Amino acid sequence: MANSRGRTWVLVMLIIIVVLPLFSVLFLKEGFKVREEAPASDRLIQNNKPAIPNYFAVSYKGDTITKQGMLNKVCIIDFANYACGTSNDARERKLFEIQEDYYGKTKAFRVLSFTLQPEKDLNEQLQIMAERYAAREIWHFMSATDGSANKLYQFNKNIFEKKGVIETDTLCPQLVYLVDGEGFLRGAYDPLDDKQFHDLYNDVLFLVNKLDLNEETK
Repeated sequence: MANSRGRTWVLVMLIIIVVLPLFSVLFLKEGFKVREEAPASDRLIQNNKPAIPNYFAVSYKGDTITKQGMLNKVCIIDFANYACGTSNDARERKLFEIQEDYYGKTKAFRVLSFTLQPEKDLNEQLQIMAERYAAREIWHFMSATDGSANKLYQFNKNIFEKKGVIETDTLCPQLVYLVDGEGFLRGAYDPLDDKQFHDLYNDVLFLVNKLDLNEETK
């Protein structure tokens, strides 16, 4: 009986020491392969990429968030009106799915949620949203009281209106915007549309991979 237990214990230790790390390596290699092969969607702007304007915002945690500080990070920019209730929550639940998939896998990704009504969306409301969705350090909920959030929103909206991508409800925005690590605007997506959510996910993957490959070659 003792010998049997001893053999079982040795087998368990071999699995822990040898087999599990091997599976981890294979899983990581497969993940890198998927990332290397991730195609950009046709929504991603490839040429004549517009540089977004400078912005300055403070998160509910007190973090200062600026365009300069977000360079070398791929950012999904979300413009929120918390008075919109369920439509706003539904969009941010989709962004939460992306956040959870990227957490712990890269430092080159952020979600930035700007309130478009800083005079109404008090710090308490931002904290509620942050505690609901942003349990990680990837997502920042912010109030830009100097007006730069609205300037950024109007800039992004105008760029894509010229391309035929229209916000159907300007009071309750449904689009989110993708910005690359150099501060260029790359795409607009409706996360509640399954196809556009898939494109957003792939385009984030595509841009993060480019950043990580650049870091590896330095």
